[in-house]
Amino acid sequence: WRRERATDLTAMEPFSGPVVLGLVVGWLALWLLLLLFVLPGELPGERAAAVAHDATADTAACAAAAAAAAAKRCGANFYRRKLRRMQIFACLSSASGLALFCACFAAEEPLVQMLSAFGPEHQVFFAMSISHWALNLWEDWQTRKFLGQGLSGDEGGGLALFPLNLLCGPHQIMLVMYFLHHTMTILAYSYSLATHQMGGVMVQGLMFEMPVLLMLRRELGVACDPLPRWLTREESVTAHWLLTYAMFILGRGTSSALWLFSVLPGYGSERLAEELRPGDVLLYHCFAVFFTTINVRIVGLFFCWHGQDWRRAQAGNAAVKSEHKADPEFLG
Repeated sequence: WRRERATDLTAMEPFSGPVVLGLVVGWLALWLLLLLFVLPGELPGERAAAVAHDATADTAACAAAAAAAAAKRCGANFYRRKLRRMQIFACLSSASGLALFCACFAAEEPLVQMLSAFGPEHQVFFAMSISHWALNLWEDWQTRKFLGQGLSGDEGGGLALFPLNLLCGPHQIMLVMYFLHHTMTILAYSYSLATHQMGGVMVQGLMFEMPVLLMLRRELGVACDPLPRWLTREESVTAHWLLTYAMFILGRGTSSALWLFSVLPGYGSERLAEELRPGDVLLYHCFAVFFTTINVRIVGLFFCWHGQDWRRAQAGNAAVKSEHKADPEFLG
């Protein structure tokens, strides 16, 4: 059972299966090239400092310590390269998702396009997403010790990571959450590419990366030594997080609004039943529930990280003021 659907967004026929597979492989090759050979991971002056330190390792104990430090630097550098690669993906995903979403409003029935539009442009960016999240599974495993981002088991009164914090630490919890998210995202995009269904719905997933741009800015800043200036100033931290919340509402709130509109009795639910097959409707709701749950969890983590950044900036400013008071130059 398959009904004919309007194709207002594109007059081109979708690419064939082999072409789509080639797109996935091509995107994966590009991501690997950027990760392993193009993007920087070292901090300014880090290599020179490491060389100077290694030159003083004249004993076996010092040599062992230097080797351990080198391994730690290598892991941290890979982590920063991963974050920078993710920034590129987030930029492309956000721009393409927003463009495809806005194009829906040019159609005669925007809701129909938001639910069921599908064309070559969707295939290109869905293939990009599949390759990104597949590579991200490996990246997260390689950098699993960095994933906790300063979280503790009792963060947010113990609710931020509940109930997994009863069984394992923050790093393991974040790794599990990332693996679940990445796997479900790959399955969602793969299903859309295989069936040519729910293309408009999957565009919402591209827009999910809009707040991630700012999340990555923060994560990359915390991974630097010294911290960037904005992380040490209360007003900058506040501005960053207010913008993050706004981007979260814009990038992820639209998908929740669309889901609610399509669930409530009336025009939305009727159009959903007309445009999608019964099996697709079931998957649509399953994906919606899963990613809405993830979004609720992310909001809780946002509050925790916001609090961390605020307390760090506040403590840094207090220390500076204390030093200024103790300095005779400032006492006159």
